[in-house]
Amino acid sequence: MQYFKTLFAAASTYHDFTAQAEEKDIEALKQCEKLAKAIRNEGELARLPTLQTACNILVVAEMWCPDCHKNLPAIRRVTQLAPHVGLGIVTREQAGEAFMAHFKLEKISIPFAVVLDADFTPLGQFIERPKSAWDEEGKVKESYRNAELLADTAQEIAAILYRAEDASRTV
Repeated sequence: MQYFKTLFAAASTYHDFTAQAEEKDIEALKQCEKLAKAIRNEGELARLPTLQTACNILVVAEMWCPDCHKNLPAIRRVTQLAPHVGLGIVTREQAGEAFMAHFKLEKISIPFAVVLDADFTPLGQFIERPKSAWDEEGKVKESYRNAELLADTAQEIAAILYRAEDASRTV
């Protein structure tokens, strides 16, 4: 889709986006980056290095956001393990009204990661936190707050990429 292609072309790299942050946000991000580096291409992530389908991940994020501090490094780690997957990051303002209209949103929860195929058609999304972050009462788990669920974020993104790869093989 042209809109997503244009938005991705205007997106920042991970380094450029995170370099604009305030010092306290950079420190929080660095702690999660250390944890994300421990995410290995094993278990549910073992297929990432073998993916052949070109995709991009467009993330709407803000550097003041604690959920972005946690999940951006995990999403980046997926792109490091998957050689044919690109990453671009935009702010809510950059994403704009067209983004909200496409996903039928009144507000963009962040981080909002959209996996796009080679034609920039959305294939799936990850919004704010991994599903495992919630307890039975609908409250955020302490393990999520402590950045212990970064691998779960990576697995949710990987699952979308795997579906894209599997679908491309059946065509």
